[in-house]
Amino acid sequence: MNINELGKYLHGTHIAEIWQSLLTLYDSVDHYTVAFQQRHAISCPVGCGTCCEHFIPEITTEEASLVAAYILLVKQDCSLLNRLESFDESSSVCPLYDKDSPFHCTVYPARALICRLFGACPSSDKQNRPIFRKCKYNTRNDTPEFVLPQEFLIEEQPVSVMSVFGTQLKALTADQILKPIHTSVLEAAGTLQFIMRYFTDNDSGPDIPNSPTPVAS
Repeated sequence: MNINELGKYLHGTHIAEIWQSLLTLYDSVDHYTVAFQQRHAISCPVGCGTCCEHFIPEITTEEASLVAAYILLVKQDCSLLNRLESFDESSSVCPLYDKDSPFHCTVYPARALICRLFGACPSSDKQNRPIFRKCKYNTRNDTPEFVLPQEFLIEEQPVSVMSVFGTQLKALTADQILKPIHTSVLEAAGTLQFIMRYFTDNDSGPDIPNSPTPVAS
């Protein structure tokens, strides 16, 4: 099973609709950031995951739910929940970072919006104009340090900035409270386990594959 098939297990529920809405948004973001990087010759060093070594994402409840679903239903890897539960909060490394994996992110297909935008999307300057600043960890000499507002004026298509995608995410968010990824995903995993148990115990619900039990809820 891949991440795009998640919704079929809880078909007709609000949570499945949220997952699909997030995946649709993420797909739009990924297409935009790839096109943006190609137009401006922006790329990260091959195999670089340094940003993940210095950043603990804070994500929405909905984003955490998708990450939890990916862990429980797609990867079925309870060790990732163990890692979140034992996470040292004094650490600066994302608890879902793995230096030995190709993308370094153990939940890469379900990664949150901020992880998709960082270093790959323009932000806004003080005049609310688009501007791109190179990631301080990016050592590539062929990636520009800045893409300035005047350079965006010649763009043939509208320029989206991080806040635009952030607003789209807020439209999918109920409480708009951000929590550190280790806290939010553990909470979401507990909630999802409860929902899955309900569907499993009711003949009217869809069949749910056997899933690992989260260490914490």
